[in-house]
Amino acid sequence: MEISYQWLCEFVDIQHVTPYELAERLTQAGIAVDGVWPRTSGVCQLVVGEVLTVAAHPNADKLHVCTVNVGKPNPLQIVCGAANVAVGQKIPTALVGAVLPGGQISQANLRGVESSGMLCSAQEIGLESRLLPKELTEGLYILPDDVAVGTDVVQLLHLDDWILDLDLTPNRSDCLSIRGVAYEVAAIFNLPVCWPNPPEQTGQGTSPVQIRLQTERCTRYVAQVFTDLVAGVAPLWMQMRLLTMGIRPINRVVDVTNYVMLEWGQPLHAFDLDKVHQHTIVVRQANMGETLVTLDGVSRELGADSIVIADVDRLIGIAGIMGGENSEISSTTHRVVLESAVFDATTVRRTGQRLGLHSEAQQRFEKGIDSAAVRGAMLRAAQLFQQLFGAHCVGELALAGTSGNKDAEKLTLEFQPSACNRLLGTDIPAQAMADVFRRLDFEVSPREDDLWQVRVPTRRPDVELAADLAEEVARLYGYEAVNSTLPIGPTTTGVRTPVQQLRQETKGILVGAGLIEVVTYAFTQPHILSALRLPNESALHNAVPLLRPLSVERSVLRTHLLPSLAEVAVYNRTHGVIGGGVFELASVYWPETLPLTQPPKEIPQWAGLWFGERQASFGQPSRRYDYYDVKGVVEVWLEALGLLSEVKFQTTAAPWYHPGRSAQVVWRDKMLGTFGEVHPETCKGLGLDGGLYAEFRLDVVMETLAEGWRVGPLPRYPAMLRDLAVVVERSVPAAAMVQMAFSATVDVGILSACQVFDEYSGRGIPERYKSLAFALTFRHSERTLREEEVAVVEQTILRVWDAQFGAKLRRDEAGIL
Repeated sequence: MEISYQWLCEFVDIQHVTPYELAERLTQAGIAVDGVWPRTSGVCQLVVGEVLTVAAHPNADKLHVCTVNVGKPNPLQIVCGAANVAVGQKIPTALVGAVLPGGQISQANLRGVESSGMLCSAQEIGLESRLLPKELTEGLYILPDDVAVGTDVVQLLHLDDWILDLDLTPNRSDCLSIRGVAYEVAAIFNLPVCWPNPPEQTGQGTSPVQIRLQTERCTRYVAQVFTDLVAGVAPLWMQMRLLTMGIRPINRVVDVTNYVMLEWGQPLHAFDLDKVHQHTIVVRQANMGETLVTLDGVSRELGADSIVIADVDRLIGIAGIMGGENSEISSTTHRVVLESAVFDATTVRRTGQRLGLHSEAQQRFEKGIDSAAVRGAMLRAAQLFQQLFGAHCVGELALAGTSGNKDAEKLTLEFQPSACNRLLGTDIPAQAMADVFRRLDFEVSPREDDLWQVRVPTRRPDVELAADLAEEVARLYGYEAVNSTLPIGPTTTGVRTPVQQLRQETKGILVGAGLIEVVTYAFTQPHILSALRLPNESALHNAVPLLRPLSVERSVLRTHLLPSLAEVAVYNRTHGVIGGGVFELASVYWPETLPLTQPPKEIPQWAGLWFGERQASFGQPSRRYDYYDVKGVVEVWLEALGLLSEVKFQTTAAPWYHPGRSAQVVWRDKMLGTFGEVHPETCKGLGLDGGLYAEFRLDVVMETLAEGWRVGPLPRYPAMLRDLAVVVERSVPAAAMVQMAFSATVDVGILSACQVFDEYSGRGIPERYKSLAFALTFRHSERTLREEEVAVVEQTILRVWDAQFGAKLRRDEAGIL
């Protein structure tokens, strides 16, 4: 919010305070000032000049030789190249020696003719072209006819003003106006606020406009009709005030509404009364699909949650945001109906976000306005219309709303000075607190029992609790006056919860395994789930939609982490990363039903994605990641949690995995997670050129850890190790062979472990086959095993594998491999 220093000085006598000092004091009081700068830097010797004659330059086709009266005995001769220069115009004239933003003006000879100054455009004197009307950006800046010749333009146009850029927090909506900042400055410097109350300007009799309030989201609506408003521009001083505050002047009616909004903080809107059918204004909820062409010329479709202004048969405005083109003020307007209202802040904010609209009025409505200023701002506008343009009020104010003609009541809070000191850790005298409230214009009714009644002005909606009053005391008394103290309370040692410990340990293991942690959006696009090849009845299709998504790509809550990690992988691949592994600890969201009747289930998971190639290292060339890379990481994680000895790797039916190259991890009939190679069709749908994926549910892992481990005694007798390499069809899952090995030897009971440690296909192996290498561990709990009994069990396993899977012991030219 940019504030004019000179405008502020009209209501609080702070001319003895420099703009920089004011910025510092405001910042110390909690109103942060991001910047302070002069409106124009060092402009001087710039006066109003009247063009007396215009003649063609004898030596240049596009130059003119002008004589200009600047209030001195002799007129000046000035050479000008502007096409719009004409006799009788009053123009900002830079004298010889004048300083402008573009440099200093000196005596010059232009094509053989002496020039003693310069006739200036608006941009040349420091006015921002982006805020100027089009007619002021082309050629010379033509001033009004009633401006006296020789007047200092710097003072006339307030070019010597200073601007303070306030960085307001959302709760300080009162400082979105000169009025709110004036009260704040007055409290800081303990000065009175000279804020005039505008007189009653209403007309006689019943208002010619009828108000129908049909929504509870508008609590107060005031309308006043004005006539005899002739088209034209606002006074120069008002235009300059608007420009200083970053508002573009438009016409006298709109400029007055913007001026009052900046002064009072209350947005106003003007309709052409003759364009309002049957002179009836209806405030209601929009019907789904209704459209309105707004003042910016764009047709906008509204939803049922929007507040609209309508007449008897059409929309004429979007409440709190922008008016309609069909009721705008134009050069033919003579009768105006002015609106001042209170609209629901949340509704205005949501409507603006959905439509992609933003306006100064919307900014104030969505942060909360002073309902007591609704009537005062209307009276101020009426005062300006009458004094500046000779307009007249027609009929009395038209009122509608729960508060009627009464201003909102002030909030009364109970306050204890002793409790305030305990909260702040201070020893501020009660009299000093009362003085702070007086400076803030808070009404205080002290009592003998240390309990005060404090009435808060309606312009301060952020003050709702006794704690808010304590904050006001601290910031106005001065934070620098509060002594630093250590926190009072018992000292405790912080520890992680079991869930936090699991997450932290998981992060450490995955990072140690070479993966990089990422944090992705919890939102995704609905059609991306089709890439997972989910069956139609899968609950993962039921993604919770957002009411007002920022984009289609972020319109639903994710039910799966693979699309999020795939997005990261694709981004890295397109930016030159040859490969790597990423992981995320995050939640997915599974609703019970849609539409929601209760919050969706939030399922904590960790998921990892390996893509591309492993980087080459000493003695190891680069290669693509494979199933065993992922299994190794999973086994390291499970072993660190103490679960590896009892888990089983079984075939998974998850459709996003490649069949035969994936597995699910089961512990005592609980499925902890899955991992494996991503299905080629899924890779294509996600934009991957291949990849491996793993996901585990942390909530199930926590339940597993809570059940405890089965710990047995250390073995007394040595183990015997055997390696077997067999050739089987590629479709045979290794997990099934491991399970069959245990089933076939359960009666003997000496096979304690069977693990796959290698898979090979290529030279020496038939095309549709693969070689699997198993590490078998044999051990007896009560004696040492003999070689011959191990050989018997080994042969039993080979026979079963041959019978069930067609597995043959792998041999080479030298015999058994």
